[in-house]
Amino acid sequence: MFNRSIITTLISSMLLSTTLHAEINTVDEKITVTATKTSRYLIESPASIAIVNAKDIQRSSADSIASTLKDIPGIQIADAATSGMKRITLRGESSLRVAILIDGQEITDHSTYGAPLLLDTSMVERIEVIRGTSSVLYGGKALGGVVNIITKKGGSEPIQASFSAGFNSATKGKQYAATLFGHVEGFDYRLAVSDNDHDNRYTPKGDLDETRFSNNSQMLYLAKEVDDHLIGVNYENYELSSEIATGMPNFSLNMPQRDREKFSVFYQYDSDNNYFKKFNLNAYSQTVDRNFTQNISTSVTQPPMSIEVIVDTNIQEQLDTMGINSQLDFSLSDNHYTILGMQFTEDDLNKATNNSTSKTIIMPNMPATPVLTSNNSVEAATLKTKAVYIQDEWRVSDKLIVTAGARHYWVDANLNETSREGLTPNKNEDTKVIASLAANYALGKESNLRMAFSQGYHYPTLLQVATGATAAGSFINPNPELKAETSDNIELGYRMFTKQWQIDTTVFYTDAAHYITTRDCQENGEYCITPPEDKVFINADTAKTKGIELSTTYHFNEQVSPYLNITWLSREEVYGTFKTEDTGTPAVYGRIGIKYEDEGNIFKSYYFDGFVRASSSAKVAYESGTSENYDSWKTFNVAFGSSFGQQSNYQLNIELSNLFNKSYTPATDSLMAPGRSAMIKLTANF
Repeated sequence: MFNRSIITTLISSMLLSTTLHAEINTVDEKITVTATKTSRYLIESPASIAIVNAKDIQRSSADSIASTLKDIPGIQIADAATSGMKRITLRGESSLRVAILIDGQEITDHSTYGAPLLLDTSMVERIEVIRGTSSVLYGGKALGGVVNIITKKGGSEPIQASFSAGFNSATKGKQYAATLFGHVEGFDYRLAVSDNDHDNRYTPKGDLDETRFSNNSQMLYLAKEVDDHLIGVNYENYELSSEIATGMPNFSLNMPQRDREKFSVFYQYDSDNNYFKKFNLNAYSQTVDRNFTQNISTSVTQPPMSIEVIVDTNIQEQLDTMGINSQLDFSLSDNHYTILGMQFTEDDLNKATNNSTSKTIIMPNMPATPVLTSNNSVEAATLKTKAVYIQDEWRVSDKLIVTAGARHYWVDANLNETSREGLTPNKNEDTKVIASLAANYALGKESNLRMAFSQGYHYPTLLQVATGATAAGSFINPNPELKAETSDNIELGYRMFTKQWQIDTTVFYTDAAHYITTRDCQENGEYCITPPEDKVFINADTAKTKGIELSTTYHFNEQVSPYLNITWLSREEVYGTFKTEDTGTPAVYGRIGIKYEDEGNIFKSYYFDGFVRASSSAKVAYESGTSENYDSWKTFNVAFGSSFGQQSNYQLNIELSNLFNKSYTPATDSLMAPGRSAMIKLTANF
């Protein structure tokens, strides 16, 4: 149950309390492009969408993009014990079922955890988050939702520059970024670099070992506008190295490499024709390199003899992705706006695994000589996804908009090569048609009701269907007969944007089937090529999720605004004959606070934000009868900052987190949260 002290804190803070502005922004920023792949006022969006704008990102001193999103209703952060590689969960759905896009192009991932957000915050202009199934427009990974990261582009002057430096006391982390950008004779350009380095995380119980991480990135953008045509290129490179905290003696993991490199080209044509409105075409090539190491040491004593065994595993993966996206916008009548799109992606996964074992028998009066053995395996697999989609926006009247869409998938998954004994090359394919239907009804100029139904589709990853995965010293066998995960999502929403009130709330229900999980080979051995103590991927899970999301702000005046972002979530999962509502998701979580903003002579603009983050307790129940429990928690935090200089070209942002040094671990995290800490960022723009 939700701790009463948390409820008391939330209510009392509400009486004092403004908004993160991640959900609702000022009037001129209420345009969203992600929800329908068309420009549409936020109040008329049929989807549950949150927007994090440039000011929100500037004011955030967070060490990752994921951390800037954690106060949006429905979102939680998952770290998988890897402090430098946070992921997003949406409405209880794992990161594996959330599509991560950069400028509309997906970061593909075939790990067992899902795609991390491999981009530096200094390069981000805006983030749009769709909560709920969005597979009709955004493909299979969008079963739980979409995070579309929109990068910064050119400038307004021939030469402009920005420099920032940050410090995080919780990790002794240093963050640096520099950008050169501008607009010259029709050309937009941007060159950006960043470098971040973090030590072990400080917690109320001391430093947390094996939590160091570092990353650096580079970005180049160049575009030319000629009349109604825009053509350009973009290059991104992100290099990450992170330790992994196992919390287990004699067992260590490390990720010395998790890099992403992408090159893309794009073309856009905006027409003033009555029927033909817009055409977009982009293509990209992306490579994700992952190096994963594991060390396990065990010792068995049987007097007078003892045996020591050390197993080292080294996995090197390279995922090459080629993608093409195109979309045609047209309007055959005044009250219909239609888009027709095509998407193609090809993922080529090459994986090499080396297992080295050292076995030493120790006996009295005998030399201890290690016996070394080694084996290698190589796998190569390909996943090709082709899809076409159509969506029509029908303005039935001045008050009613109906949006209908459909998507047809064609998927081919092949294990092309394998040296692992027992596995053989194979081919798999699938095809599926899904649909969505939504309606918006304007109650007035400042309020809107919405209703939506959408279907989701998520094809298995290559690790699940082709190559298998190594975890904690054991092997998870692939299953070529896996079905795609599917879902049906229904939601009702209400928005009201007035001078005093900004309210966005959603009630939703999702029914998902064919979820992929793992089972012991001794129970499901049909596709197992390894010993019974190993596991195999199977379709066994179903899930029903319902919840309420609320983001609201009340403006007392131009300076003072209390706000509340809160989520209530209930999730039931079924594993064969086992059913549970203890899925590790807290029932209630959110942020509540009060913000004060004003302007002055020395400080051109300044703000103060006092807020509480809180979560109810959570529990994970397993078929074996065991369980894990997570206590409820709340933290008190303060953020403040200002812009100064003759042209307000300097910004200072400070956030003091967990002021009372609360010791807690969020339910979706594996690592204890940082203790009392300060994050400071100074930015200069020229």
